[in-house]
Amino acid sequence: MAINPLEFNERCEFGHYETKPNPKNGNKNNVFVSDFSRWFGYRTQTLNQQFTLLGVNKQHTKMIAIRHDDKVNEQVKVRIKGIVYDVVLISSDDRSARETFDLLTLALPEKP
Repeated sequence: MAINPLEFNERCEFGHYETKPNPKNGNKNNVFVSDFSRWFGYRTQTLNQQFTLLGVNKQHTKMIAIRHDDKVNEQVKVRIKGIVYDVVLISSDDRSARETFDLLTLALPEKP
């Protein structure tokens, strides 16, 4: 699958949640804190990938491609257009080549 970096035309933020008090009432809220951002491009999932994710109860997933970055792991959260996603799977390309990319499968977090 060839990835064209010119398709990286949207920006996403990688970060984590912190508990901070609400300035109006003092209640503690989980707030997304951005650590860094990257350009990305959407990738389409094959039917086989979709069925595999259905087998592990992961629905409403997105796949994006970014340039390879060692800071990206399964613990970070990804915010795209105000919606925060969990990283479900990373297909990392850590060769020492100049053009290396990571494919990230993102899913909406499960409700407790």
